[in-house]
Amino acid sequence: MFRVHFTAADLGRVTFPTEPHPLWEAALAARALGDRSISPVARRWRRTAAPLVRGSMRPLFKLISPGGMFPDFLIPEVAGPGLEPAVEALMETPASVIRDELEPWLPPEIDRYMRGLLDGRAGSRRALGGAVRDFHQEVLAPSSGELQRRYGADLGIRSRAVLHGGIDALLSSLHPDVEWATPVLTTYGPVDDWIADIHLNGRGLELYPSSLVSNCLAMDTPDRRPVLVYPCADLTDPDDAATDALADLLGRTRAAVLRSLTHPATTTQLARRVGISLASTSDHTRVLRAAALITTQRTQGTALHALTPTAHNLLTGASKGIPGQIANS
Repeated sequence: MFRVHFTAADLGRVTFPTEPHPLWEAALAARALGDRSISPVARRWRRTAAPLVRGSMRPLFKLISPGGMFPDFLIPEVAGPGLEPAVEALMETPASVIRDELEPWLPPEIDRYMRGLLDGRAGSRRALGGAVRDFHQEVLAPSSGELQRRYGADLGIRSRAVLHGGIDALLSSLHPDVEWATPVLTTYGPVDDWIADIHLNGRGLELYPSSLVSNCLAMDTPDRRPVLVYPCADLTDPDDAATDALADLLGRTRAAVLRSLTHPATTTQLARRVGISLASTSDHTRVLRAAALITTQRTQGTALHALTPTAHNLLTGASKGIPGQIANS
């Protein structure tokens, strides 16, 4: 989990980018292509995007670890908008910064491209810039309209929260796995015993919604405003009538469990989201799994639950006022 510590000054320095950042989008999308724990929205995007990946984009994917981590230098600060200034800033990253961030994680033997990147060679820099550019133009461009629509819709939700309740309301409603208790914002993930503390110390915080993540990510580098990436709001959230209809079909608690899995979750995360015990959560997930409404993957003693396409269609149908039947996809 991340614990973000605010000062009084930081509360007045919480911002959002007005539009998706090209390099954040590239890094998060490349990460999502190999992430097993993603939302139905991201899964649909991946089915369309994965066939568009080309060999020229390999330098970008070399910077995404199997666990989904990527170096901070992949997201440099850029003065102006647009893809080209961002790519230029990326290619101008000092070799010393690249070495500091990559070398501790690399094996003793690395390929020529990675060696060139560590040494600051122009060819490796151009290859990385070209990979990001090609990835944007060939993989992200076809879906950019939908991703930007979801980004803008989330910003609209956050704007209304600030207008009606101020920063407290904003930080309290970001996501079911985010908890605000002044002056600390806590984000819970699949592994709760891993803790990283981020002290803002007057730098403020940039919030970045993404449809391509299921857990919060954070970037904290010296002399730069930290960034917290969180999952976009689910745009199919139903009204009260639809909620009642699904509850009639499944039972109120089980319906809440199913709705809480619009973003995949571990048993612990799911229990926290719904406000029930671990034993009760395990029982509900067992029934939902038997009904082919969720899948469960077990890795290193952790169970990760996610919706099946059938469940996603059921939730979509309920949100349209069609309870008890599967909506056409």
